Amino acid sequence: MRERLLRLWAGDAAAFAEDVLGLSLYPYQAKVLRDGSKRVLVCGGRQVGKSLMAAVKSLHHALTRRDSTVLLVAPTHRQSRNLLSMVVRLVESSVVEGSVRRRTGARIELSNGSRILALPSGRWGHGIRGYTADLVILDEAAFIPEEVITRAVLPMLSATDGTCWMLSTPWDRRHFFYRAYTSRAWSVHRVPSSLNPRITRRFLEEQREMIGEERFRAEYLAEFVDDGGSYFPMSLLRRCIGDPRMMRGLTVGYDPGGRESYAAAVGVGESGGRIHAPWHIWERERSYVRFDLRLLEEHKRLGFRKIIVDETGIGGPILEHLRGLGLPARGEVLTESKRGRILGNLKLLMERGLIVLPDSTDLLTSLNSIEYEATWRGTYRFSHRKGGYDDLAYALALAVWGLRRGGETIVEPLQA
Repeated sequence: MRERLLRLWAGDAAAFAEDVLGLSLYPYQAKVLRDGSKRVLVCGGRQVGKSLMAAVKSLHHALTRRDSTVLLVAPTHRQSRNLLSMVVRLVESSVVEGSVRRRTGARIELSNGSRILALPSGRWGHGIRGYTADLVILDEAAFIPEEVITRAVLPMLSATDGTCWMLSTPWDRRHFFYRAYTSRAWSVHRVPSSLNPRITRRFLEEQREMIGEERFRAEYLAEFVDDGGSYFPMSLLRRCIGDPRMMRGLTVGYDPGGRESYAAAVGVGESGGRIHAPWHIWERERSYVRFDLRLLEEHKRLGFRKIIVDETGIGGPILEHLRGLGLPARGEVLTESKRGRILGNLKLLMERGLIVLPDSTDLLTSLNSIEYEATWRGTYRFSHRKGGYDDLAYALALAVWGLRRGGETIVEPLQA
């Protein structure tokens, strides 16, 4: 398409999308694309078309401004190239296809001298430093390390008085994305998933049930959820406190702890459709043999169904000792990913009201002491509050994980 014709749409990316690219935009997409601010932030839920808006904006900017540089930055190589692939699909399905002079998996060069580059942010932004840009689009910006945005991305716009778009689902209130969301310097668009007319209320309610309230609010309502840094806030724990039923056939989680922490074991069973945690022990043990023997005595009394041991580190020899005692023990190696899965499983069940906890200061404090932070990969990194202990919390999470694994659930309450 001739450049003089493209200039007709230079001031209206939404009209360009509909008239030139043949797209049918939703009203909220058109509103975002018509935003002429230098700093635009889209805090959006799942499936609202954030990537489409970013692709249209980048192509519109590159086609209507000669010799411009557009950078598509995302946390990973795959994400940035996927966004560029969407730009390619828009080009190939429209009348602007002849404007492409050269194309690779990571860049598009246009006949007017403009270029669109796909770049991963990485952890430190080494791969994007040195560029001068007219437009930078940060996809899943809340997952890009803050230092990359402030020290690498924004400075590359200084010489051009360029434009920056940030698009993401919300994540962490301690991140630059949240500060921009609450700043008057940025033109902010909050787009919950419900604005997409193709997403039904039934689907949203199903997702709320499946993934839990907190995650649903972030991923579909586009809300920043503040829990004060604790993965298990007391407001959630208080809702779980009850009178758990003592029963035989408990599944036990066993966290051996370490030199500066406690050995802990928590037993859970299922009754009336809920998971009860009626039994736990913990103590600082120099000799794990003695703690294992205590577990053996409790097994004789309660008949444990199985014992899930944190096999990481010193857990390997302890697992073998338990088996030598005739206890029904098996191990789980708690990688960072596995920690996230077992803790996330426990939290989801809590949010659904399916966990009954005793009013135990030790257990509740251990759960509340677990803190988390978002990583640039979109996962959590876990730690515990200074001066606190997380051993009982991990023992409970292991027990619940083991109870539901493979659908094994059946236990019987003890008779009074």
